[in-house]
Amino acid sequence: MRPDLPSAPASSSPLASPFARMAAVTVLTGVGAGVGGMLLALLLHAVQHVAYGYSLAHVVGSESFLAGVTGAEPLRRVVVLVVCGLVAGGGWWALYRFGRPLVSIRRAVRAADPRMPVVSTTVHALLQIVTVALGSPLGREVAPREIGALLAGRLAHRA
Repeated sequence: MRPDLPSAPASSSPLASPFARMAAVTVLTGVGAGVGGMLLALLLHAVQHVAYGYSLAHVVGSESFLAGVTGAEPLRRVVVLVVCGLVAGGGWWALYRFGRPLVSIRRAVRAADPRMPVVSTTVHALLQIVTVALGSPLGREVAPREIGALLAGRLAHRA
Protein backbone atom coordinates (compact mmCIF):
# COMPACT_ATOMS: atom_id res chain seq x y z
CA MET A 1 0.00 0.00 0.00
CA ARG A 2 1.33 3.43 -0.92
CA PRO A 3 1.56 5.94 1.93
CA ASP A 4 0.34 8.84 -0.26
CA LEU A 5 -3.07 7.16 -0.94
CA PRO A 6 -5.90 7.30 1.61
CA SER A 7 -6.61 4.05 3.39
CA ALA A 8 -9.89 2.17 3.06
CA PRO A 9 -12.53 2.77 5.72
CA ALA A 10 -12.10 0.61 8.82
CA SER A 11 -15.59 -0.87 8.58
CA SER A 12 -16.42 -2.65 5.36
CA SER A 13 -19.46 -4.41 6.82
CA PRO A 14 -22.51 -4.47 4.51
CA LEU A 15 -24.61 -3.03 7.39
CA ALA A 16 -22.26 -0.10 7.94
CA SER A 17 -24.52 2.48 6.34
CA PRO A 18 -27.46 3.84 8.33
CA PHE A 19 -29.83 3.04 5.47
CA ALA A 20 -28.78 -0.62 5.35
CA ARG A 21 -29.13 -0.88 9.12
CA MET A 22 -32.58 0.70 9.03
CA ALA A 23 -33.68 -1.59 6.21
CA ALA A 24 -32.43 -4.69 8.04
CA VAL A 25 -34.13 -3.69 11.30
CA THR A 26 -37.36 -2.91 9.45
CA VAL A 27 -37.41 -6.27 7.66
CA LEU A 28 -36.51 -8.20 10.82
CA THR A 29 -39.18 -6.33 12.80
CA GLY A 30 -41.82 -7.13 10.18
CA VAL A 31 -40.89 -10.80 10.01
CA GLY A 32 -40.67 -11.09 13.79
CA ALA A 33 -43.99 -9.33 14.35
CA GLY A 34 -45.65 -11.53 11.73
CA VAL A 35 -44.30 -14.75 13.23
CA GLY A 36 -45.24 -13.53 16.72
CA GLY A 37 -48.76 -12.72 15.56
CA MET A 38 -49.14 -16.13 13.92
CA LEU A 39 -47.95 -17.91 17.07
CA LEU A 40 -50.38 -15.90 19.20
CA ALA A 41 -53.24 -16.79 16.82
CA LEU A 42 -52.34 -20.48 17.02
CA LEU A 43 -52.23 -20.26 20.83
CA LEU A 44 -55.64 -18.58 20.81
CA HIS A 45 -57.15 -21.37 18.70
CA ALA A 46 -55.46 -24.13 20.72
CA VAL A 47 -56.79 -22.76 24.03
CA GLN A 48 -60.28 -22.35 22.54
CA HIS A 49 -60.32 -25.92 21.26
CA VAL A 50 -59.09 -27.40 24.54
CA ALA A 51 -61.32 -25.24 26.75
CA TYR A 52 -64.53 -25.90 24.86
CA GLY A 53 -63.64 -29.41 23.64
CA TYR A 54 -64.18 -29.09 19.90
CA SER A 55 -62.03 -30.10 16.92
CA LEU A 56 -59.23 -31.29 19.18
CA ALA A 57 -57.42 -32.96 16.28
CA HIS A 58 -57.08 -29.65 14.38
CA VAL A 59 -56.00 -26.36 15.94
CA VAL A 60 -57.05 -24.58 12.77
CA GLY A 61 -60.18 -26.22 11.46
CA SER A 62 -63.40 -25.46 9.68
CA GLU A 63 -65.49 -25.27 12.86
CA SER A 64 -65.99 -21.72 14.12
CA PHE A 65 -65.50 -20.58 17.70
CA LEU A 66 -69.23 -19.84 17.97
CA ALA A 67 -70.11 -23.35 16.81
CA GLY A 68 -67.59 -24.85 19.24
CA VAL A 69 -68.91 -22.88 22.21
CA THR A 70 -72.53 -23.53 21.27
CA GLY A 71 -71.81 -27.26 21.07
CA ALA A 72 -70.16 -27.35 24.51
CA GLU A 73 -72.15 -28.42 27.55
CA PRO A 74 -73.60 -25.50 29.58
CA LEU A 75 -71.66 -26.54 32.70
CA ARG A 76 -68.42 -26.58 30.70
CA ARG A 77 -69.07 -23.04 29.47
CA VAL A 78 -69.62 -21.81 33.03
CA VAL A 79 -66.50 -23.59 34.30
CA VAL A 80 -64.42 -22.12 31.44
CA LEU A 81 -65.63 -18.59 32.27
CA VAL A 82 -64.80 -19.12 35.97
CA VAL A 83 -61.33 -20.35 34.98
CA CYS A 84 -61.03 -17.31 32.70
CA GLY A 85 -61.76 -15.01 35.63
CA LEU A 86 -59.22 -16.81 37.83
CA VAL A 87 -56.54 -16.73 35.12
CA ALA A 88 -57.19 -13.05 34.38
CA GLY A 89 -57.37 -11.93 38.00
CA GLY A 90 -54.49 -14.05 39.25
CA GLY A 91 -52.34 -13.48 36.19
CA TRP A 92 -52.63 -9.71 36.13
CA TRP A 93 -52.28 -9.48 39.91
CA ALA A 94 -49.04 -11.50 39.73
CA LEU A 95 -47.81 -9.50 36.74
CA TYR A 96 -48.32 -6.15 38.45
CA ARG A 97 -47.12 -7.45 41.83
CA PHE A 98 -43.95 -9.27 40.73
CA GLY A 99 -43.22 -8.12 37.18
CA ARG A 100 -41.39 -5.06 35.95
CA PRO A 101 -43.66 -2.10 35.13
CA LEU A 102 -45.23 -2.38 31.69
CA VAL A 103 -44.26 0.14 29.02
CA SER A 104 -47.01 1.13 26.60
CA ILE A 105 -46.29 1.06 22.89
CA ARG A 106 -46.82 4.81 22.70
CA ARG A 107 -44.32 5.41 25.52
CA ALA A 108 -41.79 3.02 23.96
CA VAL A 109 -41.99 4.84 20.62
CA ARG A 110 -41.44 8.24 22.23
CA ALA A 111 -38.68 7.15 24.63
CA ALA A 112 -34.97 7.56 24.03
CA ASP A 113 -34.58 3.87 24.96
CA PRO A 114 -37.36 1.99 23.12
CA ARG A 115 -36.90 -1.33 24.92
CA MET A 116 -39.88 -2.85 26.69
CA PRO A 117 -39.42 -5.37 29.54
CA VAL A 118 -39.31 -8.78 27.83
CA VAL A 119 -40.88 -11.01 30.49
CA SER A 120 -43.58 -8.58 31.63
CA THR A 121 -44.59 -7.67 28.08
CA THR A 122 -44.66 -11.31 26.96
CA VAL A 123 -46.71 -12.40 29.98
CA HIS A 124 -49.10 -9.48 29.41
CA ALA A 125 -49.61 -10.48 25.76
CA LEU A 126 -50.07 -14.16 26.64
CA LEU A 127 -52.61 -13.31 29.35
CA GLN A 128 -54.59 -11.30 26.81
CA ILE A 129 -54.63 -14.14 24.30
CA VAL A 130 -55.48 -16.86 26.84
CA THR A 131 -58.30 -14.87 28.45
CA VAL A 132 -59.79 -13.97 25.06
CA ALA A 133 -59.61 -17.64 24.08
CA LEU A 134 -61.47 -18.54 27.28
CA GLY A 135 -64.24 -16.05 26.55
CA SER A 136 -63.15 -12.61 27.74
CA PRO A 137 -63.90 -9.82 25.26
CA LEU A 138 -60.78 -7.81 26.20
CA GLY A 139 -57.30 -7.57 24.78
CA ARG A 140 -56.76 -9.67 21.68
CA GLU A 141 -55.89 -6.86 19.30
CA VAL A 142 -53.15 -5.33 21.46
CA ALA A 143 -51.13 -8.49 22.12
CA PRO A 144 -49.58 -8.89 18.64
CA ARG A 145 -48.72 -5.17 18.57
CA GLU A 146 -47.00 -5.47 21.95
CA ILE A 147 -44.93 -8.42 20.78
CA GLY A 148 -44.00 -6.54 17.59
CA ALA A 149 -43.08 -3.42 19.57
CA LEU A 150 -41.04 -5.49 22.01
CA LEU A 151 -39.05 -6.99 19.15
CA ALA A 152 -38.72 -3.64 17.34
CA GLY A 153 -37.39 -1.93 20.45
CA ARG A 154 -34.79 -4.62 21.04
CA LEU A 155 -33.66 -4.59 17.41
CA ALA A 156 -33.54 -0.79 17.26
CA HIS A 157 -31.45 -0.66 20.42
CA ARG A 158 -28.94 -3.15 19.02
CA ALA A 159 -28.69 -1.37 15.68
